Amino acid sequence: MISMYLLVVLCGLFAGFITTLAGLGSVLTLYVLMDVVQLPPDVANGTNRLGIMAMCLLALPSFQQNGYLDIKRSWLIIVMIFIGAMFVFILAITIDNTSFVNVFKYLLILMLLLVIANPKRWIQESDYSHKINIFITIPLFFVIGFYAGFIQVGTGIFLILSLAILGKYSLLEANGIKLSAFAIYTAVGLSIFSMSGKINWPIGLSLAIGQGVGALITARIATKSKNANKFVRYLLIAVLIVAIIHKFGLYTYFIG
Repeated sequence: MISMYLLVVLCGLFAGFITTLAGLGSVLTLYVLMDVVQLPPDVANGTNRLGIMAMCLLALPSFQQNGYLDIKRSWLIIVMIFIGAMFVFILAITIDNTSFVNVFKYLLILMLLLVIANPKRWIQESDYSHKINIFITIPLFFVIGFYAGFIQVGTGIFLILSLAILGKYSLLEANGIKLSAFAIYTAVGLSIFSMSGKINWPIGLSLAIGQGVGALITARIATKSKNANKFVRYLLIAVLIVAIIHKFGLYTYFIG
């Protein structure tokens, strides 16, 4: 029993690291919660949000203190993500997971190609003179919020790439906005999952400890590093390659 909780903490620690600066940490945490701990999918989904909340609360101060979070510039983006997530929470929409998985794995390839292309774009600082067209901002970030409220997996990378390409944010500032949006809608989602009895609290708190510590350490180091944007780009590439290998079952070619 102790070894199971320790595994969850270690899983959270690593997920906190990759999710704070990139995304897809929920691929790992949901796998451990469902396949190793053997929680039902709905309970795993609710329990996973505890780790996300801890990550946001402990990482955000470092982004704020080091100038990587400008709420005045980004409030509409955060609001639209929140509204999109609320549609899922309030309406309790049931969506076929299979269709999402099939689309998601091809989107991973597209995201990888975008991150590999034009390296200089990904290591530049934020362009504060640039503004995203409101007719793009509202529908795009509403859809990202909708997806985030439904399944969470992959939301971070969708959001980072959208902010970097369309908003000309640096990768670090994009992560600050990402964590802010996560914190707001996850707080509401947690209360709904909790009232529905969809959270395993001992497991969830173990995950929160690991993910919170991982996020805290990562955020403090990254926000003070001169080469952080370059590192985040390499991390995004690595995470996307691993996710593609997993989703398409390419690992079978390496293990026979």
